[in-house]
Amino acid sequence: METPQKPQKLSYGECRNFLSEIAESGSHVQLNPEKHLVVASRDATVLWEIRLPLPFPAIYDRDQSLNEYLKTVPEEIPTYMTVLVQAGAAALGYFEEGEVVLHKAIKKYMKRHSQGKSQINYLKTRGKSKAGSRIRLANTITFFEEINERLTEWEDEFSPQRILYSCTATLWGLLFQSKIPPPFEKKDSRLIKIPRDVQIPDFEELLRINRLSVAGWLTKAEI
Repeated sequence: METPQKPQKLSYGECRNFLSEIAESGSHVQLNPEKHLVVASRDATVLWEIRLPLPFPAIYDRDQSLNEYLKTVPEEIPTYMTVLVQAGAAALGYFEEGEVVLHKAIKKYMKRHSQGKSQINYLKTRGKSKAGSRIRLANTITFFEEINERLTEWEDEFSPQRILYSCTATLWGLLFQSKIPPPFEKKDSRLIKIPRDVQIPDFEELLRINRLSVAGWLTKAEI
């Protein structure tokens, strides 16, 4: 019976070297664009899979050969921004060689404490007549403006090669509706969604998510 082992952490370079050896050996693997994985199998049995470091470029074609994909992967860790957004809390970082260079935490009062409901959802059901609602609405507007203003500064100065993000679909949509737009389009090829559960964004959480994101995770099967 197939039993997965505990994932083995690989550095960016180790992951690239491992995949280069696999490509040179001619072993058959499959690319998984949705999960950012490379999978090796035999007779419908998974032998191993590797979750790629998120600074690796996104996979767009599952029929692409591993050799062709690796041509798009830089030898050194590319520069990237990480964007963690939840209602009322955001943590942003600019990274070089996998290490944080600049960071910014943004917090705004956007929830009704009695219900824990964000102003975004509350407005859809009850309106914004009360003073507290107006304050939360104003904070919601400036929240996204501050995020995009900081990201634009980093984009203009550094032109990061990758953008890693964690954000709900609703908040992501509002980010693009802000009077100050983000410095990238929704379909920017640099964007890669972080497949991790993110706690309330702050500097420590930014570092924790980075440690997980910059590494590759190899899982082998015991048969």
